[in-house]
Amino acid sequence: MLHLSAGQLLDGWDSVRGEAMPLRAAVLASLAGGVPLNEARRWSIARRDRALFDLRAEAFGDSLDAVVRCPACDDLLEMQFALSRIRPVEVVPPEADRIEVAVDDRRVACRLPNTDDLIAAAACRDAAAARDALLQRCIEVEDPDVRERAAALLVPSADVQLDLVCPSCAHQWRTPFDIASFVWRELDEWAERTLQDIHAIASAYGWTEEQILQLSARRRQTYVEMIR
Repeated sequence: MLHLSAGQLLDGWDSVRGEAMPLRAAVLASLAGGVPLNEARRWSIARRDRALFDLRAEAFGDSLDAVVRCPACDDLLEMQFALSRIRPVEVVPPEADRIEVAVDDRRVACRLPNTDDLIAAAACRDAAAARDALLQRCIEVEDPDVRERAAALLVPSADVQLDLVCPSCAHQWRTPFDIASFVWRELDEWAERTLQDIHAIASAYGWTEEQILQLSARRRQTYVEMIR
């Protein structure tokens, strides 16, 4: 994990605004890993997501504060926990993107889905077609039945689920946690606030964006407060 400056985060955010979420996530992962985008696009989704967990921890801290609504009683549930507790574990070496599963008496080669696979699947007409396209790209066997059976044996290591309990009605449920959407939403809000701060400071003092971004976040905020 590289130490990223505010300028690098802004540049990464600005380069993929308006792009599909898989590409946004790959760009952020490439920043976090210090690798070219083409390389990060070939990472498995689990590896990409681990990089996004690390990016979030460095940029905004490891602690998460969130509010969710209970599906049973509609009450709001406040949560606070460390993201490191739900970070996906490595089930294969980071550099490996292929595994084998046993279907009856044959070994079926499977490639872990990556960003390019998600982009291709997103172009399909519906969810069923997207799933078929994903399996065809990632499971190297022609027989559709064998392909489906092989897919059932794969462990979705990038699938993070939160186990929640409502303190009001004791209802228990599981909800998915998408680190890519979560980090992008936080980064988007941070970037908008940072640009507003840059505008305020530049207007008051005539400094360039580069000069302003070299200030610490606390010092930028202090200048903004004095301007106001």
